[in-house]
Formats: sequence, C-alpha cells, structure tokens
Amino acid sequence: MRFQNIVISGDIGTGTSTLAKNLSSELGWECLSVGSFFRQYALEHHLPLWDKASVPVEVEKEIDYLFQDKMKKEVNKLFEGHYSGWFAKDLPKSFRILLNADLEVCLERAVKRLDHTHLETREEVFKRREGIIEKFKTVYGEDDYLNPAYFNLMIDTTNITPEEVLKRVLLEIKSK
Repeated sequence: MRFQNIVISGDIGTGTSTLAKNLSSELGWECLSVGSFFRQYALEHHLPLWDKASVPVEVEKEIDYLFQDKMKKEVNKLFEGHYSGWFAKDLPKSFRILLNADLEVCLERAVKRLDHTHLETREEVFKRREGIIEKFKTVYGEDDYLNPAYFNLMIDTTNITPEEVLKRVLLEIKSK
C-alpha cells in the first residue's frame, strides 16, 4: 500500500466510527478518533453532546491541529473525524475516505447508538449535526469540509452493511 495513513470522514450516522474500528482490526493499525476526544470533553465539562458551540475555539483548534500534525508525521494510523478529510486534503500519503448516507437513515442510526455519552433524540442529533457545520464555519471560515474533491474514495452507506463497506475499502486500498 502506498499510503501511510487512512483518514475517514462523514456526517453523523454514516458509519465512520464503525469503519474505523473494522479497519483497525483488519489492518492492525491504531485508530485515532477526534469524535471520541470531543465526546469525552463534553462529559468532563458537563456539556450536551449537541452543543458544539460550547467547546472553546482554542480547544477545537488545538485538537484539530494535533491530529493534523499526527497525520503528517505518523504512519499506519487511522484517523476518524468529521473534519479529518479536510485537514488531510493536502497530504498525498493519506488515503481519504468519505462516507455518506441518506439523512433519515443517519438520524435513525444515531439515535440507536449505545456507545456515546447518552442516547440522543432525533432533535439532538440534528442539532449536533448543525452545530458541527456551524462550528467549522466559525473556526475555519469555510463550510464544505466534506467536499468530495478532498477524498480518494466515497461510499454511500445508506443500503449496505458495515461488512460491505469494509470490503470495498480494502479492495480499493489494496489496489493502490
């Protein structure tokens, strides 16, 4: 494989965390999740998960740039996060994957998650999604962090299983 890292991005409920876990297991690579960090931050600071605006800009930038620095320097790592593809767009040795899915399917998947800070309602998931988009605009002055042009591979996960997503990714990265 000619890539030193794999970066996975997508909207809430598209399957980025599941793909990252599955790829980590398959490849034996460490997975670094920006979302896991921010979920922990929300718990420790008693913030609702959907309230991305309450995360100080300095914290947001520090973590984002820390992850970007790791993308540049480390090898055989998986990076998973909403903005990760945008941060890796100019890193040619990072294979960037974008997952997308129908919004209703994403909302339904997200409310069924048991591994987050709490079970969320559809309204909370939608507010969290909007908060992520708005925070990116506020912090980085752009709004299209999921632009397909930043990615090597795009997969619509609406009607396929996590195993099928993993299989497609493995076929693609092994062919490079």
